[in-house]
Amino acid sequence: MSAVLLVAAILGGVAATYYVDEDARLPARFAMGVPLGIVGWGLVGYVLGWAFGLSMGTATVAAAIVLMGPLWMLRRRGGLSAIREDLAYARHDAAGAIRNPRRGTIVTILFYAFLLVLVTRVLDRAIFESPEGGGVFTGVAHNLGDLPFHLSITTSFLYGRNFPPEHPELAGARLTYPFVIDLVASMLMAAGASARKAFQLENVVLGWALVGLLHRFALRLTRDRLAALIAPCLVIASGGVGFLWLARDVDPAADGLMGLLRHPTHDYTILSAGPLRWGNLAITMLVPQRSFLLGLPLFLIVATLWWEAVTDEDRARARRRLLAAGAITGIMPLAHAHAFTVAMSVGVALALLFPDRRGWLRSIGLAAALALPQVLLLVTGSSMQSRQFLGWQVGWDRRELGLVHFWWLNLGFFIPALIAAVAWRGREPVVGNRLLRFYAPFALCFFVPNVLRLSPWIWDNIKFMVWWHVASAVLVALLLARLWRLGRGARAASAALFVLLVVSGSLDLWRVASDKIVLPVIPPEADAFALDIREKTPAGAMILHAPAYNSEVYLTGRRTLYGYPGHIWSQGLDAGTREEDVKKMYTGHPDAGALLEKYGIDFAVVGPHEREIEGFDDRALRRVEEVAERGPYRLYRVR
Repeated sequence: MSAVLLVAAILGGVAATYYVDEDARLPARFAMGVPLGIVGWGLVGYVLGWAFGLSMGTATVAAAIVLMGPLWMLRRRGGLSAIREDLAYARHDAAGAIRNPRRGTIVTILFYAFLLVLVTRVLDRAIFESPEGGGVFTGVAHNLGDLPFHLSITTSFLYGRNFPPEHPELAGARLTYPFVIDLVASMLMAAGASARKAFQLENVVLGWALVGLLHRFALRLTRDRLAALIAPCLVIASGGVGFLWLARDVDPAADGLMGLLRHPTHDYTILSAGPLRWGNLAITMLVPQRSFLLGLPLFLIVATLWWEAVTDEDRARARRRLLAAGAITGIMPLAHAHAFTVAMSVGVALALLFPDRRGWLRSIGLAAALALPQVLLLVTGSSMQSRQFLGWQVGWDRRELGLVHFWWLNLGFFIPALIAAVAWRGREPVVGNRLLRFYAPFALCFFVPNVLRLSPWIWDNIKFMVWWHVASAVLVALLLARLWRLGRGARAASAALFVLLVVSGSLDLWRVASDKIVLPVIPPEADAFALDIREKTPAGAMILHAPAYNSEVYLTGRRTLYGYPGHIWSQGLDAGTREEDVKKMYTGHPDAGALLEKYGIDFAVVGPHEREIEGFDDRALRRVEEVAERGPYRLYRVR
């Protein structure tokens, strides 16, 4: 049933594309329909869940609204004929490709087949169970802390009736993290899916849509079929010159290079101690930061509409596209706040570079009007400290390295190739004047985060720079395509440069896709104990536990006094004295009783994480009632 509801929402998103892009073919509409349908389902589901509670019934009604609403409006406008025409075109194109297969068609099919398999393999390692069943495991090291956080948001909606959303790791504080993708996962779980299945369904369909939208974005900007195939590879296999570390890691006594490739020991695009900090897009952002998997496809739809609008000679059609871009931008804040921020900023810059006062004002005004209620929902009652988000810091996360050396290590030949693409003028420049003007605002997404710290954790500046990288990959891909056509020597240079640009990222993707990484997040016994907690505690109960990133309480949907400090700090939240107060309550401090009453603690957990607290005293909770026990885990009723 969960898969049926997801398909219904996606089909509703496909129907909505007939208001977004008049000229798109059916495959492109499906690529656009996936993120649009998921966001629509999440926003409608949020309203219904807040009003009536989250259940299979509300998830089904929300999916029906998302599906039938656009179809009903299309029928009233006589737009159903456009769907029939697209189906006829799709059948005609498929039949022609089968009867007369061309080299370009075969290459495109092989390209999609390879990337879809790769994306599926990588995203499938985001979450899985042990072979014996139960527990939470991941195959991506960067997902160790993020996965429990996203699970806590998902379960808080489903099991904790968390409307409007309170932060799952800081009770009483508003959740400022964009939550639509996790809310949709909870709706899939309400319809019968397990947590793994819910995450897997979303990840796979969004990953497939991302490949299609990257290809379409590059094709529309360059009108070059080869460049449109290269650009998604440069984005998905992004990385620098980390492959140079292979020479240091190879052990001749352990089968040399082949032995190392069978069992890679670390990433080659990012190292926690530096100097590599620009991690591969898939393993550091798409897998752990799930909302990014929704925000990037939405942004690509908007950016493609911008390009079509500024290059369209038909003023009326261009304005309709700008209005559609504004509408999609307006639904971004709860899906991905960084995508929304960048879309609004780039949109304003493009309005200055491609003047059409009426078109841009309507677009930006509609985006602001739709976004305002969502922004207010995120910030009202928040404990976020804005002063932690801005500061001067030149060179991003370079630490002691020189600026040029740092970027050479992290992006390798990418920046030199980008400079060459922009500088190559001659009779036929690689990048035309209009495309260069369109690209200019994206360049600011690189320069500004290299001067200002825009997040409490400086590494998070990459969430702004990645939009520059996506746009720049299109220009670099165009350079590679032009080189490929110049002759044998230039073709060899193009192929070599392509390999150098993707080899580090490919090593990291292989390391994940080959199932070599198995990392326990929450062990099976703790997973089972989480079920005990849900059975013994009411929704909305306040539970005391150790501030660990992988507490079993995150699977229960119950309220947490204080969770993982890394999440709270990196999101700019003020936790006050809670960390010290949690320690006092577990160590039998004289103020423990008053603190339990002050924070309204209903239940307390004692397990391996709690026993690791310095000064932990097992007698601190001896006077309260024990309500559940499983192995080393105990649940106590405090009041």
